[in-house]
Amino acid sequence: MKYGTYLKEHAVWAGIFLWLLFSLETFLLTLSGGLWLMLYTAGSLAGAFFAGTYVEYRLRKAYLSALQELTDGLDKKYLVPEMMQEGKRQEEKLLYGIFGSVGKSMYENVAQYKRASREYKEYIEIWIHEVKVPIAAARMILVNRSETDSGLSEEIDRVEGYVEQALYYARSNDVEKDYLIKQVKLEKVVEEAVLQKKRELLSQKVSLNMHDLDKMVYSDGKWLSFMIGQALDNSVKYAKEEGLVLELYGEEAKDSTLLYVKDNGIGMKPEEAPRVFDKGFTGTNGRRYRRATGLGLYLCKKLCGRLGHDLLFSTREGEGSVVTFVFPKSRYVDEVRKY
Repeated sequence: MKYGTYLKEHAVWAGIFLWLLFSLETFLLTLSGGLWLMLYTAGSLAGAFFAGTYVEYRLRKAYLSALQELTDGLDKKYLVPEMMQEGKRQEEKLLYGIFGSVGKSMYENVAQYKRASREYKEYIEIWIHEVKVPIAAARMILVNRSETDSGLSEEIDRVEGYVEQALYYARSNDVEKDYLIKQVKLEKVVEEAVLQKKRELLSQKVSLNMHDLDKMVYSDGKWLSFMIGQALDNSVKYAKEEGLVLELYGEEAKDSTLLYVKDNGIGMKPEEAPRVFDKGFTGTNGRRYRRATGLGLYLCKKLCGRLGHDLLFSTREGEGSVVTFVFPKSRYVDEVRKY
């Protein structure tokens, strides 16, 4: 805020002052006032005008500068109405009241949308649990049939997989309410994930190689099993026609334990790889393979962040991809477990 700009914005007052000064000087001239009297009067009035406007400018600048500093110092800008001072002048009190009204309205709208979002999330979770019943019933009917339909069984597995993905997606913003981080054995969690995908892996004639999984990590077994399953799904979706070789193995690093999910699939273009964790991104291959949704690895990355893990992705076009789960060790994990 500059004084020159302030004067330009108050040009009306400057015009009124000049008009009054001209009128007074003209009046003194008609009275045959001396030159020194006219100069003194003009200088006094001009000094009073500029002194008054400068004091007014400084007061406004001080208040607005304090408000600007308060705003810049807050990470959450919406807290400004609660933190700002009311001020002593009439316009400062009016501005304070306006900010308060805006803040109150914003909080009410946010609360309304939060309630709507929470209710929708609760509905989705209830719907998912309800829809699992007819899926389980359909599976039992197939089991009891004299002639098994492997194709129908695979489609039911696929539907169940998407339902499970929807459930974890609905809970992904509130993971802390539904997870328990403790020591789990990688081998056991990987076996559970593979078992859940058994039918699809067998139908695709996947060659599976699991080794070096006798390692303990801090995680939630249920959520980790789901994420490994999503990585397996991703490998199966982008398998080559001649077959898929999957390798799952662990490795100890200095500050972390690593779990690799490696395949020999069609891979991805190098320029597309950095976007693999973006929501809805499927890339060139995704447009070619209609089953791709662009949600699996996005959801895994999000859940890993919530659980204190990391997720990495590397690929070579035509040679395959590697999804790497990173589990930090010791002190960092202990800090995560507190929350």
